Amino acid sequence: MTLTQKVLELQQQNSPFVLATVVKIEGSVPGKVGFKILVQVDGHSVGTVGGGALEKEVISESLIRLKSGVSSLEEYVLSDQKTSSDSPTTAKTISMMCRGKVWIFYEVTQKLTPIYIFGGGHVGHALSYYLNRLAYRVILIDNRKEFASKEKNPFAHDVIHSDYIKFCKELEPDKTGYVIIMTHGHSYDYDILKVIYSRNLRFKYVGVIASKSKAAKLVQKLQQDLGIKTKPLNLYSPVGIDIGGSTDAEIALSIAAEVQAIQNKKKVTHLSIVKLSR
Repeated sequence: MTLTQKVLELQQQNSPFVLATVVKIEGSVPGKVGFKILVQVDGHSVGTVGGGALEKEVISESLIRLKSGVSSLEEYVLSDQKTSSDSPTTAKTISMMCRGKVWIFYEVTQKLTPIYIFGGGHVGHALSYYLNRLAYRVILIDNRKEFASKEKNPFAHDVIHSDYIKFCKELEPDKTGYVIIMTHGHSYDYDILKVIYSRNLRFKYVGVIASKSKAAKLVQKLQQDLGIKTKPLNLYSPVGIDIGGSTDAEIALSIAAEVQAIQNKKKVTHLSIVKLSR
């Protein structure tokens, strides 16, 4: 597998990695400008920056950067002699006989936060447009084949044609993920909601597009059917924050803003009538 193929595979899997590239060299060094190495969280690597102690250092630095998420340029001096204190430098010395310099750019690709959108209609389409430009992995699910397509919803990373209940029963979510329910039928909305809470699936946010009266009925029915007295954890309905407007784009923007505010732990005016408990 080539390095390019590996990058595409990891992006499709939403797996984090670092791509370290030689961008400049001086003197004698083992690699050339353009040499690259891809490093995964388990230390597995594809490609090379020249081998030897330099490559070992680059892999080690990449693993550190996978935790910090910081991309930047680093300078290395390859020498088996100590650097003179009279020549201060931010470069790191690596014990090698080459006696050259190499600059490595570390580009960190982190795992995107998954966000599941149930319903690929007008608002779902607009919402995926906004979220695609933020740090989210947009997974759009629709039980209508004509809406579950890349042609209809090109901004979602993954478009899935599936029965809603079947998908929810098989879902093994990331607890940092988000769910937004906006299907073409109230019964579908409730079915999805019921499976999520009956399975006790943990999400950072479960939003249901609804009027205030519909939201109140959904919560009441959910409590009755599941025999719970407390407010469902992290449930937001109606969804969005109060920015005004009623078009598809404005509604989608208010939802995207709410998600981003929760992700960044910011206080905003929620439209939800459900008591927030996180």
